[in-house]
Amino acid sequence: MENVSPSSPINPHFFQPLLPGFHSYLNIPMRFFLRHIDGPTNEDNAVVKLRSDVSDITWQVKMEGRRLTKGWKKFAASHDLRVGDIVVFRHDGGLLFHVTCFGPSCCEIQYDYDDVIQISSDSDSENNQNIADEGSSSDHHSCFVARVTASNLRKDSLFLPRGFSRSNGLMKRKCEIILLNEDGIPWKLILSHKPDGEVYIRLGWRSFCFENRLRVNDVLSLKLVQTGTTPVLQLCSSSTTSQNRFLTLTLKPYNLKKYKLCLPGTFVKANGIERARKITLVDQYNIKRTTSLKPDDKHGKMRLGKEWREFCYVNGVNIGESFKLEIIKETEDTATHLLKFCSKVVNFP
Repeated sequence: MENVSPSSPINPHFFQPLLPGFHSYLNIPMRFFLRHIDGPTNEDNAVVKLRSDVSDITWQVKMEGRRLTKGWKKFAASHDLRVGDIVVFRHDGGLLFHVTCFGPSCCEIQYDYDDVIQISSDSDSENNQNIADEGSSSDHHSCFVARVTASNLRKDSLFLPRGFSRSNGLMKRKCEIILLNEDGIPWKLILSHKPDGEVYIRLGWRSFCFENRLRVNDVLSLKLVQTGTTPVLQLCSSSTTSQNRFLTLTLKPYNLKKYKLCLPGTFVKANGIERARKITLVDQYNIKRTTSLKPDDKHGKMRLGKEWREFCYVNGVNIGESFKLEIIKETEDTATHLLKFCSKVVNFP
């Protein structure tokens, strides 16, 4: 695990929108997991500790691979989490996270003792769809949640929440602003505003998203790390609501007997790999194996090459067990795809 001090200026964060079925488990985003969590995490004693502002309780949740499982349901119920909410995990070192919860409108849920109260939107935000869709202010007014949309990519601009802009002295300003990605690489954009006071960044937003492989519906955590003549925004983390890139397979006796494991046609089509003839398998130890892809039937199903057997063996997948995969495009300018092992699917009683 990367050593991160809770007092550091920018603790790593990740966001997850809550989709139907979220009570059963929650996945840690692949990029965050690979960067900040090191070593095996699928052991029986791998436990994540979650804290929040709702009480002084520390919830212990079992972690299998990237998945938070046993104990997560109790945490979700205690915080009255619902489909459409967004949870923000701040990494406080070790396997300790502080969790902040946002409602469907991206307004932070605040807690008063044991009651969970949803704060209504700022009236300015309610009157502007872009702000409602793209962000809201968070703790200490230095962070906000943004969403990549087809509209803001097309317009090459991103609106900032009014509360965030007002609290940080960005209203009515026109100047250069620096946007840093998670690696600290800077992009120069323009901070501007409309006559009605709406603040936005432009001329570089589309390029930033493209270069950092951010797609429509990705949810971002942005933090203001420097004010002054040239403000600086830092991308803390991102996650996506798209489920097309995830696939759950079950290893059956038929697969081993026929030496055959296939990707469903719907998955193949959704991820644009109909014409691909190779794909790279990435196991839980981040070891890569390139294997072939061949059409299997007229419905678009694709058969993996023989390397899938060693891939399943290394990941400890036995007959009758299910496992989850994630497809990742290496870069936007190539057709190379990775098929990454996420975790085995385990149901607790």
